[in-house]
Amino acid sequence: GRRTDLEPVQTLLARPEVGLVPIAGPGGAGKSRLALEVAGAAAVDRPVHLAGLAPIADRELFPAAVARVVGARETSGRSLLQSVGDALAGTGALLLLDNFEHLPGAEHDVRELLDAAPDVTILVTSRVPLRLSAEHVVPLAPLPMDDASELFAELAAARGIVLRDDASGSIAEICRRLDGLPLAIELVASRLVVLPPAEVLRALDEGLALEMEGPVDLPERQRTLGATLDWSYELLSDRQRALHEALAIFAGGGSLADVRALVGPGPELLSDLEALVAWSLLRSDVADGQVRVSMLETLREHALSRLEASGRLEEVRRRHGERFLGLATEAEEALEGPGQAAWLERLELELDNVRAALDWALGAGRVEETLRAVAALGRFWRAHGHIAEARRLLARALAAADDVPPEVLANALWWSARQAAAQDDIEAEIPDLEAALAIFRELDRPRETAFVLGELGWITLQRGDPDRAEELCSEALSVARETGDAAAISAQLNYLADVYSARDDHLRALAAHEEALELRRTLDDPLMVANSTYNLGIAAFENGEIERARAAFEETHALALDLGDIIHTAAADFMLGELDLHAGDVESAERRILRCLDVYGELGSDRSRAECLVVLGGSAAARGRLDDAARLFGAAGALRAESSVNRFERPVLERFRPVVESALGAARTAELEREGARLGADALVAVVAGAKPH
Repeated sequence: GRRTDLEPVQTLLARPEVGLVPIAGPGGAGKSRLALEVAGAAAVDRPVHLAGLAPIADRELFPAAVARVVGARETSGRSLLQSVGDALAGTGALLLLDNFEHLPGAEHDVRELLDAAPDVTILVTSRVPLRLSAEHVVPLAPLPMDDASELFAELAAARGIVLRDDASGSIAEICRRLDGLPLAIELVASRLVVLPPAEVLRALDEGLALEMEGPVDLPERQRTLGATLDWSYELLSDRQRALHEALAIFAGGGSLADVRALVGPGPELLSDLEALVAWSLLRSDVADGQVRVSMLETLREHALSRLEASGRLEEVRRRHGERFLGLATEAEEALEGPGQAAWLERLELELDNVRAALDWALGAGRVEETLRAVAALGRFWRAHGHIAEARRLLARALAAADDVPPEVLANALWWSARQAAAQDDIEAEIPDLEAALAIFRELDRPRETAFVLGELGWITLQRGDPDRAEELCSEALSVARETGDAAAISAQLNYLADVYSARDDHLRALAAHEEALELRRTLDDPLMVANSTYNLGIAAFENGEIERARAAFEETHALALDLGDIIHTAAADFMLGELDLHAGDVESAERRILRCLDVYGELGSDRSRAECLVVLGGSAAARGRLDDAARLFGAAGALRAESSVNRFERPVLERFRPVVESALGAARTAELEREGARLGADALVAVVAGAKPH
């Protein structure tokens, strides 16, 4: 896996003006192995000397170690280091200094050697650069995952272990957990003689990666991954160790501002961070002027264990948790304004930290703060498709919400219902909505009351009672208009428009959606605009205004894609796919619908998957694959379960099912539909996508 790393090192060594090339990287990355490969190739053309420095504990012994390998001796009037320079000068040799990092101060000796023998090139392996002006550092990153998996398989084969194909998933996950570090992979692969890959993975889940022992002929400092990391730790100051341990609390890394909030600004903070990065114990990424630090998961596990042993873990967790709970609540207002795209992106970046903060808050019994934070992120959970996670968090917190202020409880119930709606779980929505409505009415919160009434009206419409639905939606709109709140008014107009559409009053529905969109364009809220353009597209589609519908869906798609809003992106893609099928562009229709199926599968929305299968059935019929069309219609019916055919499916079924039944006969069509229901969606989608069903 290191062949691609050979070339940049060899290219540098071939340049006459380059005298010093450190290969720098974390412990276990394979620096020595790469350097030996480079040195072996170089030995064909030039003298090569190898000085292994790991056994040396004193910087003063450095000249003696190098003198031994180059055959130099101290002479009268010349220091040993000068004698080394004399021996090397004029030879054009390559001097490899392996494991340099634990000899602070010896870099000055290296500088002296470069001056004494300018035709010599020095190749160094170190966990930290030497910080000499002459050096050309080659950073060595962990292995890419494909190469890491190949190394794992090769190490297993060397021990006579044959890995079956079904082990590939476990191997890939093992290598991911080990950050692609070659030493870690070697240590863990050695356990295959007693543990199969799935059991190794379970051991890693139990935190045993650091203690797994490798071959007995490895150096003591590399016998376990923990020993390798301890080797680096011994070379840090107490303050740097404490900082590294504290930074391990970040899940997925943290910004410089987060670091300062966690550990305090301190005059030495930047220099200590720089030292940790130099030692490859911390990674630093700079983008758009923002610095973000993170660490490999194996390093993080080691640092967390030390943090816990020091007794500081709970205090650091508290500071981290409060920091990211604060970020969540701050996001609520920001997600309703023009900066929502940036905030959605930021929250996705910090999601692991937010998850850790919420987990800490629940474990600490801070239920009110948990409910506030999860509800504040309501738009984020929906837009980025983390709906099942939001529902789990809300369910856990609501179950413990005995002494929570009523306004916090009602808001959490509202968002619990909204997340359930995104998964078409109407039955779960209703009790949450009814409980929230009672509290909002008692608190005299008309804006929130309007939203809940509108959602209850929409559910009533889905249950087949348009008259009662109109009563609820009209009441909701009346309450919203009294508040003068444009967001609330536009939402209720959308709900009421759905009632009009259900009665085939499409012109009235269009008018309601147009008014809602006009209001939302004044709010500088792209998420709400995307929702309104989508709704307007549906109304136009149902009124037969196909080009207007396409334009609306394309605007929705562009807005949602820019925001990372996967729900509206998929919804617009679905409708554009249906329009493509209507226009005869079967290939485009299938491409769009297959994308939608992936999204709805992740969201767990079987009702939306059923709609997708209906369109794929129509495309199969359009291609003349009538048996597949019937099977897809049957699979859609199975996913649809008790719910009826909706307005998105009806145009496709009315157009293509008679074609199928006419060609195959009613009995054969019914038989194929039963077969499709039995086979299931995944097998049939594989056929459409060009793969063989399992």
